Amino acid sequence: MKRQVLIIFSLLVLTTIRVVSAQEMIGVVFGNYSGINSAIINPALMTGSKAYINVNIVSSDVFVKNNWAYIPKEDKTLWDLFTLDTLVPEYGKWKYNGLYTYHRNTNPTNIYQSTRLLGPSFMIQTGSHAFGLSLSLRGMTSATNIAYEMPIFMYEGMTYEKLQNIVFDDYNFNFSTMTWSELAASWAWDFMRPYKAKLTFGVNLKLNLAHDGAYAVNNRAKYIIYDPKTIQIYNYDAEIAYAAPINYDSTDILIEGPFIKGIGAGIDLGFVYTRMKSSIYRRGGSKICSKPYEDYIYRIGVSILDIGAVSFNKNAQKHNYNDVSVYWAQFDTLEYHSFNSIMQDLSKAFYGDPNKSKTAEKFSIPLPATLSLQFDAHIKRNLYVSALVIQPLAFSKRQLMRPVQYAITPRFENDYFAISIPLSLSQYKYFRLGTAIRLGPLTVGSERLGTLLGISDLDGMDLYVSLKFSLKKGSCADNKNGACANSKFGRKKKFKYSKQNYFF
Repeated sequence: MKRQVLIIFSLLVLTTIRVVSAQEMIGVVFGNYSGINSAIINPALMTGSKAYINVNIVSSDVFVKNNWAYIPKEDKTLWDLFTLDTLVPEYGKWKYNGLYTYHRNTNPTNIYQSTRLLGPSFMIQTGSHAFGLSLSLRGMTSATNIAYEMPIFMYEGMTYEKLQNIVFDDYNFNFSTMTWSELAASWAWDFMRPYKAKLTFGVNLKLNLAHDGAYAVNNRAKYIIYDPKTIQIYNYDAEIAYAAPINYDSTDILIEGPFIKGIGAGIDLGFVYTRMKSSIYRRGGSKICSKPYEDYIYRIGVSILDIGAVSFNKNAQKHNYNDVSVYWAQFDTLEYHSFNSIMQDLSKAFYGDPNKSKTAEKFSIPLPATLSLQFDAHIKRNLYVSALVIQPLAFSKRQLMRPVQYAITPRFENDYFAISIPLSLSQYKYFRLGTAIRLGPLTVGSERLGTLLGISDLDGMDLYVSLKFSLKKGSCADNKNGACANSKFGRKKKFKYSKQNYFF
C-alpha cells in the first residue's frame, strides 16, 4: 500500500494519530507571584499579585497526551528520546508507524492539543489599576467524536482484513487546527471595596495573526472498504477548509509565504471577588512602588476566554461535499502529485468535475471560547490551595476547543521558592499528578510525573518552563532621595537598596 493512498484516504475520513489533551501551566499561572502570566486564565487576577512590576522573559509549554498510540514503558522511556538511543521499528509494518503501537478499543476519540510560547511581556500596577502587554505564539488542535476505525486504518492500511467489508456510518466528527501569534493588551481594575473585600474587573484585548489554519466539519461519512483496491463512499456530507504555508501545486512540500494567512481579534473578560484579611485599605504613598500588598483569605474568579475568530484570505481554500457518493475501484493506483491534485481527484471522483468542490478562497475559524472558574485560599503563612475549572463553550462546529479540566493544587511559596502539586482530571476520566518548582526567577513544572519517572507507557510528554522577574509592592529604591513612603507607618523612611525590594 502506497503512503500516497493513505494520505488521500485520510482526507476523506479526517483521521489523525495525534490524540492529545491540553493543560494550563498551573504552576505558572496560579500564585501570588504569577504577574502577567495570571492573565492567561483571568486578567482580573493581575491586581492581586505581590509585584507591582512583573517582566516575563519567556514561558514555554510543551504538552502531548496520547490515549491511542503509545510505546510500552518496558521498551522505551521519555529520557531515551533525549539520548543517542534511537527507536528501532518493532511494531507497525509501515515505515512511519513502526515506532509505536496502539490501544485496541472501539471508543470514539476526542483530540485536544495546545502549545503556548509566551514571549517578552510585562505588567505594572498603579494603585487600583494594573496594565499589561504580552506577545504569544499559540497552537491548537481539536477534534471530536472521531470513530475508532479511522486511526486504525491509518496505522494498519487498507489491507487490514478485520475492518474490511464493514459498513461504517459516522456522524458529526469535526476537526480544527490553527497556529497564530497573539498580541494582548491587559487591564485590571479594583472597582469596588465593600467591607473587608474587593471586586476586580479585567480584560484582555487581543490581535491575532494566524500562520496556518484548517478545519473539517463532517456531518456524515458512510463508507465500506472491500479490499486494498476498492472503496465505496456514500452520503458524504462535509466542509473542508485550509490555509497552509506551502505551494499547493508543488510535488514537494515547499514552504512559502505569505507569513500571515489570516487576521482576527479576541477578548477575555474576568471578575474576581477577594475576601481580605484586613478591613483597612492602605493606599500607601504617592509612588507606585510604595503601594502595599494586601493579604487575602480567599479569591473567587470567573472568566470567559478567547471570544473571537480569525479570518483567512491568503492561500486559503474551502471545499464542500454535499451528500456525495462514489464507488472507487483501483484506489491503490492513485499517486500523489501535489496538494491541489489530491483535492482535484476527490472533486472529480465525487462530482465528475475537478474544480466543483472548491467553493471559496476565504474562511474563518472561531477561537477556543472557554469558561474558567478559579478559587485560591490562603491557608496559613506560606501555605495555599487553589482550584481551577476549564469548561469549553461550543458556538460553532468549526471552532477550536479546549478539553474539560478540573484541578486542585496545594502549594508552598515565598519570595524565592515555591512548590505546587497539581492534581487534575481531564475529560472526566484522565487523572494526572504533577509538580512545579520555582527557584528564584526560574519555574520548571510538569503535570505528568509518571512519564518523567518512566513508570507509565510513553504516550506523550509534558514540560513547562518560565523565566521572569518582579519588583515587590511596598518597597522602593530611590537613589536620589533614598526615601519612599513606608506603608506600614505612613511616614517617610530612608533606606538603602537591598534584595528585599526585589523578588522573583
